[in-house]
Amino acid sequence: MNSMFAKFKILHRPYANGLQQVLSPYQMSEAQWGLIRYLSEVGPATNSEIALYWSVEKPSVTALAQKLIDQHLIYVVYGMDRRKKVMHLTEEGVAKYQQLKKAVHAFQTSLLDGITEEECELVEMVLEKLQQNIRK
Repeated sequence: MNSMFAKFKILHRPYANGLQQVLSPYQMSEAQWGLIRYLSEVGPATNSEIALYWSVEKPSVTALAQKLIDQHLIYVVYGMDRRKKVMHLTEEGVAKYQQLKKAVHAFQTSLLDGITEEECELVEMVLEKLQQNIRK
């Protein structure tokens, strides 16, 4: 086994657990944060677009979106075709994103202790290439 992939696997759970500890005081899951972050940084999106981006099934996104609708963090606008639903952040959702962004940034910054900007850029480049290869 390539040790790089083993390190990815070993890193994932502690990172996810740490991120969940950061998010839990805000009653937010990692997946909910991911959807709010996507809508804030990329813009309005359909469930299908999110599912494709995350490589998950559409019903997973639908259930997640419904929880955020119930919390008044996102709302849905129907397209000409009623099957097309575009998710948007509410004002409350934008405020929640700003609040969570600060907490997540502080957590992630703490993990980068001793890592240079050049090393970060190299890792991002490698991960992007891996993502391209896995989608082939």
